[in-house]
Amino acid sequence: MTAHDQAASFTEATAFHTLQAACDTTGLSWSGATRLGPVGDNGVYRLPDERIVARVAWGMAALPTVERELRVAAWLAEQDLPAVRPSAAVPDQPLLCDDRVVTFWEEIPAPQQGLPADIGALLRRLHALPAPPEGLLPVFNPFERQDAHIRDAGGLDEQDRRFLLDLLEELQAAYAALPFAHSPRAIHGDPHRKNLVRGADGQTVMLDLERFAVGPLEWDLIVPAVYQLVGWYDDAEYEAFADAYGWDITQWAGFSTLATVRRLRMTTWLAGRTGREPRLIPEVRRRIATLRDRAAHHRPWTPGT
Repeated sequence: MTAHDQAASFTEATAFHTLQAACDTTGLSWSGATRLGPVGDNGVYRLPDERIVARVAWGMAALPTVERELRVAAWLAEQDLPAVRPSAAVPDQPLLCDDRVVTFWEEIPAPQQGLPADIGALLRRLHALPAPPEGLLPVFNPFERQDAHIRDAGGLDEQDRRFLLDLLEELQAAYAALPFAHSPRAIHGDPHRKNLVRGADGQTVMLDLERFAVGPLEWDLIVPAVYQLVGWYDDAEYEAFADAYGWDITQWAGFSTLATVRRLRMTTWLAGRTGREPRLIPEVRRRIATLRDRAAHHRPWTPGT
């Protein structure tokens, strides 16, 4: 099966089938398994009998990324940074099953969405870490797989598809010319409030380590700023984040460009799911309309849950 076929066939049903097969292989119980969030590049499931969270990656092409995610988790443990840890119940990871890649992680008890101030404080700790071991992390690419998501999107007319591809090309050039204010370092890559969560003990913990890379710290900071733009954070929440981190990216000269890069990524990721989730098409069209109107930064979006 080609990578394109694997991605196209990755649905709620096929992801759950792979989960069942992986659990049967390892002797873990999948009884009562519940999906955590939508199936995108991964299907994520809580195994209540095991107190484990399983992640099913979309296809074999994800194997290098998943292997790196496990190495990143080990490095963060060495740095004593709060982050999810692989489950000791499955010592030989990742597991290959159904031409997909499965990992098992310790469950964070009673997780809640991260609070802006806590996210800001944890990102500040991350960005202050020493340089990671050579070869551990790739150079960050904010445009990874975006063209594939655009081409795979269902329910978009050719005009919208062409607009997204043209904007992608335009932003690749604009991103390369950005005057980043800080030197590259280890970044999370996708630090939204569902990936930096608050556990039952009140500690904020990093999840979803697959996009860790060496890149501009501005990319991590653009996420809450864009949340404010699209109406997911109010002004007080964003100010709490910026105060906790110690720098307000909205005052940076490259803010508008980087915010558009991030909004395009959020749009193409959602568009890539429309073939299997047609209900998302109206929201994708709403986001495209916002991207077309460069003056309409503050236009509310609906989260793609």
